[in-house]
Amino acid sequence: MLTAAELDAMTPAEREAAFEASIIRDLADVPAEYRHVVDELRRRVLEREAAARQAS
Repeated sequence: MLTAAELDAMTPAEREAAFEASIIRDLADVPAEYRHVVDELRRRVLEREAAARQAS
């Protein structure tokens, strides 16, 4: 994680690169301490999809 001072010392291009590098694009890369959030969202999506199938 970068500090405010480190961000202030960066050029706009460096800040943009740091921001892009911080984005998690694959759920398999989510840190373990946040895995429960991914699991809960997955459960909700599956429940909604099942309810939608039953309604149609």
